[in-house]
Amino acid sequence: MSRNTLDFSKMTIDDLFRAKEERRRRLARLPFEQKIEIVKRLQSVAKVIRPIREAGRKMSSESDKTPDRTTGPYS
Repeated sequence: MSRNTLDFSKMTIDDLFRAKEERRRRLARLPFEQKIEIVKRLQSVAKVIRPIREAGRKMSSESDKTPDRTTGPYS
């Protein structure tokens, strides 16, 4: 499959593995400086996402503490 045609309904497992291998080789050929820039960008994304994830975890743990109101003494 070429990069321009992304018809997922016609994609096979072999296409996915081939694309993964091509991407791995392309990234491996990058100069070290570009790899460092990629890591820095990923770190900045992580810095933005981290508080959101922590807030979600906090909300999830708080919802676990709330009593189950779907059943009552008369059910």
